[in-house]
Amino acid sequence: MRIEAITRRKIVVELSPEDMATLDITYEALDYASVDTRRVIWVILDRVRECTGCDIDPSGQLLIDAMPRPTGGCILFFTLRGAIAEPFGPTEPPEGDPCQPERALRKQEQLLAVFEFPDLDALLDCAGAYTRALRGGEERLFTRSELYGQRERYRLLVCPAREPAAVRRFFSEYAWPCGEDAFAAHHTREHWLRVGESFESLGLRPPAGLPRKRAATAFAPGNVYAAIDN
Repeated sequence: MRIEAITRRKIVVELSPEDMATLDITYEALDYASVDTRRVIWVILDRVRECTGCDIDPSGQLLIDAMPRPTGGCILFFTLRGAIAEPFGPTEPPEGDPCQPERALRKQEQLLAVFEFPDLDALLDCAGAYTRALRGGEERLFTRSELYGQRERYRLLVCPAREPAAVRRFFSEYAWPCGEDAFAAHHTREHWLRVGESFESLGLRPPAGLPRKRAATAFAPGNVYAAIDN
């Protein structure tokens, strides 16, 4: 069991297949309405308390996001929405969605691989190569993607549709692999700015009159693109 305290309100717990077997739970069976799931949450939060000192009350306002690991097991993101007990009194809880239940467990599709492009040219070249591969009859490498930017660099999050090694081989010609787990994806979502379009839409070049270095601002819904022919 791997535990990481991102903040006092956000804890990440990674469970291996062996951890899941020890806890006698499966990812498919995770459901906060289930007594077995609540038992597992109590056990995990006891371990979190021992390792980090963060005392999270599972009967309080708690949101849990669950994602499957590619090699089995799962990753749980705990977000505390209630007040935290402090030496000089409890902190005020952050504002939340009043429509959300006090305790909830949500399952999300995992984005397994993260790649970082050094600049916009590398990103567009990769997008063009991928578009040509699809037109040539190659199978899709991923089922969905998220694109993020920071200054002149870009990060792509993908959920592979083929063996991770095949996905890594393709993207590594244009980008640096940053990880193949939810930790790298979560860090990117926290610290990078989301770009409006998906990676596949980057296989369409902006009109010729738009300089490539300004093209990042054009990747937003509603803009017009011209297909790559070369």
